[in-house]
Amino acid sequence: MDLLLAGSPARSRSFTARVVLDALSAGAPMTRADVAAATGLSRAVVAQTLRALVGTGVVVEAGPDPAPAGQPAARYRVSTDHGFGLGVDVARDRVRVALVDVTGAVRARAERRDVRASATARARAAAELARGCVADVAARLETAPTVEVTRAVAAVPVIVEADGVTVRRVPGFEKGGTALHDALQDALGCPVRLENDLNLAAVAEQHDGVAREARTFVVLGLGDGFGAGIVVDGRLHRGARGGAGEISFLPHPERPLGSEVLGAGSLTAIAKEHGLPDDVSVREVVDRAERGDVVADDVLDVVAERIAVVAGSVALVLEPELFVLTDQAARPPLAERVIRYLAERIAVLDLRVVPSTIGTDAVVLGAARAAGDALREEVLRAALAADVGPPEGAGGADEAAS
Repeated sequence: MDLLLAGSPARSRSFTARVVLDALSAGAPMTRADVAAATGLSRAVVAQTLRALVGTGVVVEAGPDPAPAGQPAARYRVSTDHGFGLGVDVARDRVRVALVDVTGAVRARAERRDVRASATARARAAAELARGCVADVAARLETAPTVEVTRAVAAVPVIVEADGVTVRRVPGFEKGGTALHDALQDALGCPVRLENDLNLAAVAEQHDGVAREARTFVVLGLGDGFGAGIVVDGRLHRGARGGAGEISFLPHPERPLGSEVLGAGSLTAIAKEHGLPDDVSVREVVDRAERGDVVADDVLDVVAERIAVVAGSVALVLEPELFVLTDQAARPPLAERVIRYLAERIAVLDLRVVPSTIGTDAVVLGAARAAGDALREEVLRAALAADVGPPEGAGGADEAAS
């Protein structure tokens, strides 16, 4: 892959195209003068960039400025139906998808439960759901352009290597390799990137959730497993091989070194100690606690203490501004216990912990956000490759009118 060096014309054009596209995606149609004012770019650069974006089809003219005085100026808007990306949440017991357009807006969603835990079955389910979303969006369009998914990002509850293709082999968990990626790419018919589910939950919280104002924060998720998504200085931190955030085996005072602190196995053990069925899920325990089950309360006391101790351990290394509790950890019976334990027992660390307001949607929305970003990068590469030539109309009637 060719690298764009800092300060190179290609890098400058790519940055400019991104800034203009972002400005146009923010709201109503804009004239060249509007775009220049919003971005701080010169009108000549805006004109050149708009020609490149119009050439790709992602930006279209929206008709003249209705202002009564002077010569009408052309206005521009993003063609929201230009292209589509797909966010996929491949959970252990279900598959969810969200169809997203180039502005990042989710246009359709679908879900299917009780999907067999094979790569092929999950990929087929994702493709079936995607086809339903595509048909739904196509039926609602005023015109009849082809609704085509050109990029997909799939969230998976495993460690993903830096290539976005390979699942890292972890003893006791799903097999490693590229089988899931290959099956998804074949079924969806477009490039697919895999990403850890809690990493994408962190992306959702960063852009659409409670962490919008935080530069460094940690998402703690408890569902079928326990893990973290980490953002440092505004960037997702994956680690050297994608393993950052695998916190379920952090040392704990009451657990043997190397044993699981929280997860399917440890939850089974905690449930058995309190007389609950072996196969009870954390969701079912929280449900029981909401109904006033005192045994479930005792189980959640243990679970909350372990989450709190892990948060304290992470805080001593990263010192994040914020911890966000997601999935089952965000529900009041558990979130309130975690916050109370930290305030009463580890107050010296002064941790700020809040439950997610996105909840169980965080993963699929994060995948959709990442897919939308990948779609925009595809458009920007097309604009960068366009032969736009030198800025035209500098000082001319069209430029003056805009």
